[in-house]
Amino acid sequence: MLMGANILKIPRGVLRLFGLRICFALLFSSPLWGQAEVKFNGATALVAVPNFGIELHIAPHYTAQMDALGSFWDSVGADRDPYHINETFVALRRYQNSDQTGWFGGVHVGYGMFTIQKTNALVIYDQYQDPDTYSDLPGSFQSGRAGFYGLTTGYKHRLNARWALEAFVGGGLVQSNYKGYQGFMRVDVSPGDPRVFNRSGEWALYRGGLMLVYQLYPRAH
Repeated sequence: MLMGANILKIPRGVLRLFGLRICFALLFSSPLWGQAEVKFNGATALVAVPNFGIELHIAPHYTAQMDALGSFWDSVGADRDPYHINETFVALRRYQNSDQTGWFGGVHVGYGMFTIQKTNALVIYDQYQDPDTYSDLPGSFQSGRAGFYGLTTGYKHRLNARWALEAFVGGGLVQSNYKGYQGFMRVDVSPGDPRVFNRSGEWALYRGGLMLVYQLYPRAH
């Protein structure tokens, strides 16, 4: 009983740190680490939005991937709108070829936070959009968080044992909780509305680019 009581008194932060160390030790000691690729999205880099990823080969034809994207610009464009985005995705893919090249498709889930002027340019279908809650006037923006649930497809071409190029696009359902502002005034709800957040759901294209891929350890032939 005394031992159990002492364990319960360990701060949660210490337990979390210990758990993370175990996860990293398992990852780096795993044979999968020798079959990993790291990626950098050259297309998003052109608009100053870095996007990095890592892909693990878990079986012939199959991989698991995690990637993150971030933008931290306080003002962009002629209207000086905020452009803050961070997104993290995890995905399961199936490739045409057993060496993880050629055409591929997969499923993904993601989570992100944003403070941007939302656009409808990539929205495929939005059943619930209220035009009164969106504005492209200078000083208008939305701030909130979103979940992503969708599909990815693309093509990977290997240049040599170390390097490859990957073109991809992804989309699906976006579920957001947000607040809409015009300057410092909230405009997405009526005066006196008690809602902390507004909500929206759209079917949209929200991922894509051209990845430069580096194999950590060359394949054995």
